[in-house]
Amino acid sequence: MADTENMTESDVPETERVLVVKKEKALYTVKVLSAVREAQLAHGLRHSDYQLYRQYCSRRIRRLRKNLDFIQGDKKNFRKKMVKVDVLKDERFLFIPLMTIERYWAYAMQLKEESQQDPRKKFSMRNKLRNAAKNVSVFEKLVEESGVCDARTQLEVQGYSAWLQGTVLFELADWSHEWAKPVEFFNKALAIYGKLKDAVSEEESEIYRSRLQELEVKLRFCRHHLGDRSATDTLLAMRGNEALGDKLDNLLASARERQAATLSEVTWKGRTLSVKHEKVRLFLFNEGLIHEELEKTSCADEREKMLDKLLMECKDAIQLVRDDLKNDPTFKPRQMASEGPVSPLHFLHTYLSYHRLNLTILRNVALADTYQKIVCGEKMVEDGKKAPKLQDLVRLYEIIIQNLKEMANLPGLEDDLQLKESIERQVLAYKAHRCYYVAESFVKMEKWAEALVLYERTLDHMKAANKSQMEASMKEGLENLSAMVDSKKFTAHAQAILASESSRPSVSKHSVKDKKLLIDRLDEYVEDSSLTSNNPCVAQVPSPMTSVPCKPLFFDLALNHIDFPSLDDKIETKKQAAGVGVGGLTGLVKGFWGGWGLKK
Repeated sequence: MADTENMTESDVPETERVLVVKKEKALYTVKVLSAVREAQLAHGLRHSDYQLYRQYCSRRIRRLRKNLDFIQGDKKNFRKKMVKVDVLKDERFLFIPLMTIERYWAYAMQLKEESQQDPRKKFSMRNKLRNAAKNVSVFEKLVEESGVCDARTQLEVQGYSAWLQGTVLFELADWSHEWAKPVEFFNKALAIYGKLKDAVSEEESEIYRSRLQELEVKLRFCRHHLGDRSATDTLLAMRGNEALGDKLDNLLASARERQAATLSEVTWKGRTLSVKHEKVRLFLFNEGLIHEELEKTSCADEREKMLDKLLMECKDAIQLVRDDLKNDPTFKPRQMASEGPVSPLHFLHTYLSYHRLNLTILRNVALADTYQKIVCGEKMVEDGKKAPKLQDLVRLYEIIIQNLKEMANLPGLEDDLQLKESIERQVLAYKAHRCYYVAESFVKMEKWAEALVLYERTLDHMKAANKSQMEASMKEGLENLSAMVDSKKFTAHAQAILASESSRPSVSKHSVKDKKLLIDRLDEYVEDSSLTSNNPCVAQVPSPMTSVPCKPLFFDLALNHIDFPSLDDKIETKKQAAGVGVGGLTGLVKGFWGGWGLKK
């Protein structure tokens, strides 16, 4: 025993030393999170298609078993083969249990989506989640006991196992209400992935960072259900996070319903109105919150979606109050009249109608900003949508002006002078915008005089609107409009002058028919509008061809001094031969036809 302990490397046989080296080199490295993430994005989960990803996992397992000669047999001769420690001769064996776990998880997520239409599938979803948790614990134990995986692979598998088991308990907590169990696994996964993020390169750290953000959101949600107020406030501020799916929207809705339940009265224009319906309370509460979010949001598309949703809630609330007013005999006559008392319930209807008109104006303003950016070329049109025109912008501002005028005529607000002044100021501002876009439409039709008049009218509306105080956003919009009008006005003025000059008859010595080129009348001054056009009459290109005298060549005169021999004799011979030929032929024909028609 002592001899073996004192043996050095040189005393070990050569074959055993080779085996030791091979064993050290046989450590497998499997980047579990990176491999899983790449497979998910490449096979369906980029578009949340869990069924496609589940089918990919099944095909991958089948290919691995076939390539590794680890087939379980067919339906008749099926024999289950589990990946154990003695089987691990290749790192690809580790992907068989990994893809099996992913298949269970993807099937559970698919059933979760389908359970929204068929609630009975929730039971199958829970069974698949339990199978995933069972298999991942076996996978973690296999990697630890095998001894063929390096330290990073073991950490990756431990973090993946903690995340998946915590996720399974998190999904089951809606049914079991045991929100403390997932916290332990999430904390463990958070610690492991935090260490791995610091140990890998910057390119790989992005995957771990996204997984850490997901874990933090789920931990806050668990702490919220355990009574942590700070976690609740943090979740309510995380609007649009995708880590929780529908859970965050449900949390926001339930929190707002609880806070809106305490809203039983509302004070407006010096009158206190009681609110009975829960939907009306919820709308009034959401209206205040969404206005705060609108101030923080700079994205036009998101603003439009929020306003559309709030506008639908407002219409539902108005309908509830209108149903209560059916039994009020003074409601319809007062709606048509411009004076008279207004009951508290009727005034609540006026309050909700005021909000509806205001929300419609805000939505149309946001839509007009989007249209303006598209028309100016600052923003591209989305695929499948029709590009807006200047007429669409004009129509939007007409609707805004109409809504403002309706707002001033609501029952109970006819005598509110402050509101009327504010509405008149806004009407003038939006009229300026409308005049500007009408002028732009005339510019496209090359009606410069009409466009110039409308530019001037735009400036007049802006001057009238600036006489009184207005909101900062509206004032900024008018300043931008003024800068655009100043640049466009001079252009339209110049184009109008050019158009009038071109239509004026030119004073010239030449008639209209005399189209003399400029190169032929350089000593004459003639007002010719064609010189400023795209095809000016300056000179003929290419120039016309002219004859140019040149010196005669000597060999051209040589024929004048050459005496040719006489060819008269040869010419006579040819004439005689031609005559004989013609006579012989004529005589032959004459002799042939001569017997016909003769009198004997």
